[in-house]
Amino acid sequence: MGICFPGTVIERGELTSREFFGVFRVTKGLMLAQVREITGLDTTTIQNWINRGWVKNPVDKRYSENQLASILLIHMLRDVMKLDHIAKLFDYLKKIEFGGNEEVLLISEAELYHYVCDMLDSIDYDIILTPKELEKAILMTLSTYVEPYEGAKRRVVNVLKIILVYYASAIVKHKADSIFTDIMNE
Repeated sequence: MGICFPGTVIERGELTSREFFGVFRVTKGLMLAQVREITGLDTTTIQNWINRGWVKNPVDKRYSENQLASILLIHMLRDVMKLDHIAKLFDYLKKIEFGGNEEVLLISEAELYHYVCDMLDSIDYDIILTPKELEKAILMTLSTYVEPYEGAKRRVVNVLKIILVYYASAIVKHKADSIFTDIMNE
């Protein structure tokens, strides 16, 4: 099996994450069965994340681009990051305004997922583990990001740092688990 999009069982081939998400331009969203097929997750897990408020409820039983991105981001991190920490990370991307009545999202879930994929395409493991180099690479990737308010970009940079380092550790953990299984089956 080749390299999959993060959080999915779908092989990338030559596609970018934006091309992969192109299905949303010709549909009204994905049904739960399609989300399960893309992610390899079971219905109970997805519904649990919705019930906890980590993923918004589907509209007319269809999942939007942002809902799928939320599911993929949670799925790609959950083996190495506590679920409540993932939720806090998503909350960190929101600014509460007007006495707590309105939230401003600094970046959509889908755009965050695309930035993660862009970063994974353009950097190697050594850069992820070198804080100054990682930040430099993230800032280059975010060069077209427009802040909804001053300081928003810093928050997006921080979130990308966390996601990329945790995801790198998820890959290493998966590899270590595979080696362990192979050795134990000898």
